Amino acid sequence: MKFEQLLENIQFLQRFLFRQLHKAKLIYLLVIFALSLGISSWTVESNFIRIPIIGFHDIVDTQNPAELPPNRPAFSIDYTKQDLSVFLEYLAKENYWFLSSQDLYVYFIEKSQPIPAQKIGQKPIMIAFDDGYKGVHKNALPILEKLAVAHKEKGKFVLFVNPLFLGVDMGKDFVAHTTCNDLRDGYKKGFYDVQSHGFAHKNFTQIDGKELEFEIAKSKSELRKCMGDLDKNKVIGAHIAYPYGASDWEVEKILPKYHLTGFLYNDRLFRVNRLENNYRISRITVDKDMSPRALIRIAKKASTLRKKE
Repeated sequence: MKFEQLLENIQFLQRFLFRQLHKAKLIYLLVIFALSLGISSWTVESNFIRIPIIGFHDIVDTQNPAELPPNRPAFSIDYTKQDLSVFLEYLAKENYWFLSSQDLYVYFIEKSQPIPAQKIGQKPIMIAFDDGYKGVHKNALPILEKLAVAHKEKGKFVLFVNPLFLGVDMGKDFVAHTTCNDLRDGYKKGFYDVQSHGFAHKNFTQIDGKELEFEIAKSKSELRKCMGDLDKNKVIGAHIAYPYGASDWEVEKILPKYHLTGFLYNDRLFRVNRLENNYRISRITVDKDMSPRALIRIAKKASTLRKKE
């Protein structure tokens, strides 16, 4: 009788231990599952983000005869004020986040800071202009100023500038460039992010040694000299877009000494998870034949920023 009671107690104990182990295993699995969801959500939020980086050059006003042939040379990479206005109006109306180059670096590349809470629900985009043409300040900036009043939020332009040509205006056979005071004006108003495009717009892959380093270093130092007292966070000239979109391993070997990122022209959408090299950030080139509708289609491919679960 005692033996049967002992056996029954042992069996009860086995069943009890089995249930406890089963519960523990279930809890363990639930914890692992929850953690995996958290990691998955973080990954989707931080890595699988698409950001259109759209590159313009000069902006011309088709209603101003002085900005049309024969009074001004026409180029395939010109874009009209009228079409740009339609595109920017769409972005402002749809509440896009106009990124600066430092925004892109801090929040999406380096991830040293969390995406600001007020940006959740927005789509990120970068609007850039190469070469520092006068038409950007004269024709594009007023569009942003008007939209800022209408939509209560400022847009941002990233200007990749060649300091050698600041203020150069040689008449109708050449395209006028913006001045240092223009850059300061747009920056003080909160609309410009001023970055490097090489000192004299030389193709970096066709020069080397001291000449290459001069082009890179001189551009940054001259931009900081221009912006000086306004650049309290030392981000002016911290990023560079390559003249002609040209770069190679020799260029990229020098860049970390002067710049945090480098921008190509390869007509690809920038995808955070595919970036293997900070000096090979994808940009999309705009020419005169791209309609506002085509640009809007590109903008729509941007990811909507979502809160991490």
